[in-house]
Amino acid sequence: MLRATGGVDVFAMDMNCSPPAIGEYQEKYNTTLVSVSKLVNVPGMKGQIVYKPQEAASQAQKLIDMAIENFKKRKGKPTNQSGRKQNAVIGFSTEACLGALGGTLDPLLDVIKKGTLKGVVALVSCTTLRDGGQDVNTLKIARELIKRDILVISAGCGNAALQVGGLTTLEAKEEAGPGLRAVCELLKIPPVLSFGTCTDTGRITLLVTAVADALGVDPSALPVAVTAPTYMEQKATIDGIFAVAFGLYTHVAPLPPVGGAPRLVKLLTQDVEGLTGGKLAVETDMVAAANGIEAHIMKKRAALGLPA
Repeated sequence: MLRATGGVDVFAMDMNCSPPAIGEYQEKYNTTLVSVSKLVNVPGMKGQIVYKPQEAASQAQKLIDMAIENFKKRKGKPTNQSGRKQNAVIGFSTEACLGALGGTLDPLLDVIKKGTLKGVVALVSCTTLRDGGQDVNTLKIARELIKRDILVISAGCGNAALQVGGLTTLEAKEEAGPGLRAVCELLKIPPVLSFGTCTDTGRITLLVTAVADALGVDPSALPVAVTAPTYMEQKATIDGIFAVAFGLYTHVAPLPPVGGAPRLVKLLTQDVEGLTGGKLAVETDMVAAANGIEAHIMKKRAALGLPA
């Protein structure tokens, strides 16, 4: 979709964004495909710059130079842009969140302790037409959670859906419950905080760990959860198992391909909770999934002696 706008000069490809037939689109939409991974080499590709951290600056300059050359070909040619624009507040991280909180976790801890904010959910989603419509589940569960006064931290390809859907804007506070809306107004943040890609899941856990340390409890004791409402890519499996091992209630949809292994199903949905505090919850109805997440959060609040 990005290339179909006709407004892209260089598309630097890593693994997940490089389907084999992508080459035929670069001529149609006047763009240049460049691989930044030694694992990616598709037909029609114009170049390969294998990413090396110590050479990041010079490699970035090469990509810029290639984009400038491509622009000479693309300029003046018709594009397929719809004209629709959507603002988004992005770039959140543990450091950015602390900055928004004035350099301390105290404002966040205060609203959680008081019940103004019930809890926090990390939404890490892929994007696919497989499960009933492009990003339908991602948007639906995000809206269900924020209207229940649950702050959402988003990552993965589905993060773009939340940006396009307008949930990462300051104005999106109007879709939130009264408690979360008040928090958004106080801290000048959207009800959905855009953290980045699925590989930024590790950064999200840094924030969870910081909150747990501040309260002096294990992460599994916190009123937090994870949802992967449209998981698809191989990295989603790693993120999901990591979240369960970290001690978090982790909702996924659809059913993972483990149904033929009853002992594994029992481990992931029941037994692992006694080991790490986390467990896997499978639910394809997003309202029911949000109900399960909210019930888990309220259970954790009660165990910590926090008001409902």
